[in-house]
Amino acid sequence: MIRVIIVCSWGMSTSLLVDSMLTAAKASGHELTVEALSAGEYAGQIEMCDIILIAPQIRHLRKSIEKLAASVHKPVALIEPFHYATMNGQAVLEQTLRLLATT
Repeated sequence: MIRVIIVCSWGMSTSLLVDSMLTAAKASGHELTVEALSAGEYAGQIEMCDIILIAPQIRHLRKSIEKLAASVHKPVALIEPFHYATMNGQAVLEQTLRLLATT
């Protein structure tokens, strides 16, 4: 089971991406849980995940998210803006799998 946290502004629009990722994971046979959390909520959940993805609209928080994630040895990636804007769950799933393969 791959556990993903997507850190975003409020977690609302990202829920569409979460649904798209879960659909893509199911179609490709991957077991996945994805949770969209706001920038104020994610810190308390970081130890429970395998990877942290950052929504493009909060990329200015990347350094602080990476610092916290490094303290618990979790990989972090910025979601490609085009994939986020188009809610391309398949592409974000592939990004997740590539990142996990290199860690």
